[in-house]
Order: sequence, then C-alpha cells, then structure tokens
Amino acid sequence: MRKIKSILLLTPFLLLFNQQEAHAYPDFIGYSYSSCITCHYNGLGGGALNDYGRALFATEITARDVYDKHTEEETIAAQSGFLGSQKLPWWFRPGLKYRGLWYKVNPGSSQTIEKYINMQEDVNLSFFADKKQNVALITTISNADAYPPHTNVKQWDWYAKEYYLRWKVNNNLWLYAGQMDKAYGIRNVDHTAVNRSPITLGQFDQSLGAIAHFTYPTWDIAVNGFFGNSYDDEDIKQKGASVVGEYQLFENFKIGGSALHSENKSVQWDLAAFTSRIGVSKGTAVLAEFGLKKRKDKLTNADATLGTYAWIESLILIRRGYNILTAIETSKADINKASAENLKYSFGAMMFPLPRTELRFMAVNGKTFEDGSGQFDAWTLQSQIHVSY
Repeated sequence: MRKIKSILLLTPFLLLFNQQEAHAYPDFIGYSYSSCITCHYNGLGGGALNDYGRALFATEITARDVYDKHTEEETIAAQSGFLGSQKLPWWFRPGLKYRGLWYKVNPGSSQTIEKYINMQEDVNLSFFADKKQNVALITTISNADAYPPHTNVKQWDWYAKEYYLRWKVNNNLWLYAGQMDKAYGIRNVDHTAVNRSPITLGQFDQSLGAIAHFTYPTWDIAVNGFFGNSYDDEDIKQKGASVVGEYQLFENFKIGGSALHSENKSVQWDLAAFTSRIGVSKGTAVLAEFGLKKRKDKLTNADATLGTYAWIESLILIRRGYNILTAIETSKADINKASAENLKYSFGAMMFPLPRTELRFMAVNGKTFEDGSGQFDAWTLQSQIHVSY
C-alpha cells in the first residue's frame, strides 16, 4: 500500500518528465478532513468557513511562528473568529475575503506582460434561525472589479454572487435552495483550471437552483437542478441538472463521479468526470479529475464536439504552514478529429505564514500541440495574496 501511495504522490512529476514539458481546499484530505461539511457552511465545499473551520485553519494549517512557544492551540483557536476572541451573536456570522494576483507573462522577452488584478473581494453574511444552525441563510456579496462576470453587472458594482437557504433535515440529508455553485467535480480554487471556467464552472458561474445532499460516513451524493445565474440575460442562462458523488474506499482515499447537462438558446453542454482524492500522509495529498466535455452549437446545428480534460494536483507539506504545490492540466477540444491539445504545468509554494493569510508563488508553463504547427512554450510567474476574516 505504501508503494501505491508513493507512486500516486509522484504522478504529477512523472507526467512532467513523460511529456518533457513543463482553495479551505479539497487538498486538506491530507489532514483527514475528507468531508467539506466539517469546515464549510456549504457541504460541497467553497464559500465561507464555519466556526470549526476557522479554528482548524488557525491551529492546524497555519504556521504558528508569530506565537510564543508557550501559547496553547486552544488560545489560537479562540482568536480565529471574525472579531478575534470576541463572541458574536449565535444568529450571525460575517466574513471578509480578498484575493489578489500579480502575474508576468513570458518574463525577459519583448512580449512580456505584467499585471496585478483583484480576483476576489467578498463579504460573507450568514444568518441562522436556531443555535444548532440547522436552518441558515448564506450570502456572499462581491465586487466586480477587474472582470465584470455577467452582462447585467457593471465593473465596480457590488452584487449578490451567492445567496441560498440551507436546511439540515437530519444528519444524513441537507437541502439547499438559491443561487450557488453547481454540484460537479472537485471545487479547486483555481477558477481558470481546465475543470472550472472552460466548462462553465468558473468563479462567477453560480446558478439559481436546488440541491439535495445525502451524506453518510463512507459515501455522499448530491443532486442539483439549476436555472441559470440571476444576473445573466435570459437567452444565455444555462439551465439543467447535475449529480456528484464520492465513495470512501478506505481512510483518506475517496473516488467519485460527476455528470452535468445544461443548455441555453445557443449552447448545450454535457459533462462527465471521474475524481479521486487521496491523503498520502499528514498535510500531503493528491487530487485528480478526468473528464469528457461535449459542446454543441445550437445556432449553427453543427455536430457536437467531444473533448477531454484532466487535472492532477499534489500538495506536499514541508512543515506546518508551508507546502509545495504542483498541478498538471491537459485539455483537447475534439477527440474525433485533429485539434489542438493544451498542456499546463504549475509548480511553486502555497504558504500560510500568518493567521488569516495565504501566499502563493508559482511558475506556470503552457504548451500547445497542434498538427502542422509549432509554438513556443508560454511561461508565467505568479504570486497571490489571500486575506480572510
């Protein structure tokens, strides 16, 4: 078993050499937290952290270098609230999130581009009808800064990115209704990855709908019907349904599958994916998603294109708060005929040096393979800062 885990951990590096080219997160299964409902108000992951998630992030994920060695973990956990150790009313939990990205494309060349963008500016407001938080209203208000996400949202507008009611029927059934992320695949934080925005699951692709989430110790499944984003014009709203599920083969090893169908007046999407999340050792994990993507242009009535995508990520713990992050991504638009194939490899550091703070430093290499043409590799240097309260 140890040999199998070692091979899986090295998969991103093996793929790199074979090709000869160069978010709380689902990776934290490496800490034995395999269920998103443990730390998030949304049982499928993403969005604001609950009180337990905040405390866990402060006491297990974040470095404690700024604390005296005699400071107890209980003290650090008590300071992880929105106002530190100051208690808030049981019926209300606020939160603030900011994520900024600096990047430089093809450094050292005459074609270089350098830019800083505000990727995420969120205000989370969560309200509860009872002390056990069985019934809740979860909202996220965002600023459309660098890239207005939808036709009816102008740059610099504040708008309600997500808002939904959550009802814990019992320990095994959670119901959600409102505008939220669609239920599909692994919700990694990189919204530009091949399993996010390129297949209509990006940072601003929330949709009105309802989710029934059945969760048990060794398996869970969620069924989602959706009707389009409330800020989209009617003719571009993607309406449809999806299903996602995971099964625990053994401790810290989950496999899953997803399927999605959606369409508007001009485009129809059909997606299917196999997923895997493996906690190799404390703080170290390997995640993978392999999928098919079928896209049909309804306006031209041309034959649908069937493409593929694959995403593999590894997080390797160096010491508390400091990690090596790698990712391999591939995508092909049409497997039935000659078409471009894209490969991207990312390598760098993901660090949590201070409470409420995340830093990333990454080098990204992109390559396009296409019959009859050759293209130079594209290199990008990136750094991110993420502050959360």
